[in-house]
Amino acid sequence: MKDIYLLFCIISLFAGVSSISISCFIYNSTKKKALKLFIALNLSFFVIQNSIALGLYSKYADQVSSFIPFLYKLLDFLGTSFSSLFGVFFINYLFGLEITNIKKKIFLSIFTFQFTGLAIYYLFETHYIFKFIMRASIFIVILYELYVGLKNFKQVVNKDLKQAIKSFLLITIIFLPFMILESYKPYIQLIKNIELFKITSLPSYFLIINIFNLIFVLKYFNTPSFIANNKLTDYFKQKYDITEKQSEIIELMIEGITYKQIAEKLFISPKTVDNHVQNIYKKLNVNSKMQLSHFVRSNEK
Repeated sequence: MKDIYLLFCIISLFAGVSSISISCFIYNSTKKKALKLFIALNLSFFVIQNSIALGLYSKYADQVSSFIPFLYKLLDFLGTSFSSLFGVFFINYLFGLEITNIKKKIFLSIFTFQFTGLAIYYLFETHYIFKFIMRASIFIVILYELYVGLKNFKQVVNKDLKQAIKSFLLITIIFLPFMILESYKPYIQLIKNIELFKITSLPSYFLIINIFNLIFVLKYFNTPSFIANNKLTDYFKQKYDITEKQSEIIELMIEGITYKQIAEKLFISPKTVDNHVQNIYKKLNVNSKMQLSHFVRSNEK
């Protein structure tokens, strides 16, 4: 069983390197905000995968340097806390959701709690209840990400993005119970000695996620941006046959300005604004201002 476990870890690491390398190459030419967070999230996952591999090595190797257990704990501590931080920011950017100051404070507070808590646990080897609470906070973050994905899924217009989100949600929903069981296995007598959970939790999840990420970054992120510095790009306007007037209206709409204010700002009647909006909706295949904002912001530079 340990050989299969190790094989999953090694393949997962190679897949992770491929995904991160290609993502960095594409980011160098597109500079998309969501892709930058996607790379950061993948790097934190990669750090966790290395900690798993080192933990396995230190457990089964005949002779292990005292530095290996320290490095394993350090990588687990950094990867886990930063994956939560990058994950919540990424899921919001991916859907084009506004990250308000309150949201930022909550996200940073959760990160600080996990970062400090894990540091205390590993430095002082505190009671297992402390680690129990830390792990629970990590799963709460994952559940929040699933909630955001399920809540906003219908607002997604881009077919590649919609398929990617559907796959991510499905993969996470399938593997989350196994990750929870593996995490709390030492405290549940009934499953305490079941080794299968080791493979069906994080190693398998990271392997599938890394392969999925590789496909996702090539299909979705490897295209020019729709908007940069709050201005629609020429690529977007040409791709969807958006006129200059429609472009101005879209830019104002996603800033949250009302039709009446847009009419006053562009010196046109509210009726003309409404006609332009209906034509925009038809061209982009969206049905609301929220869908429009998600569609444009999800591909922002």
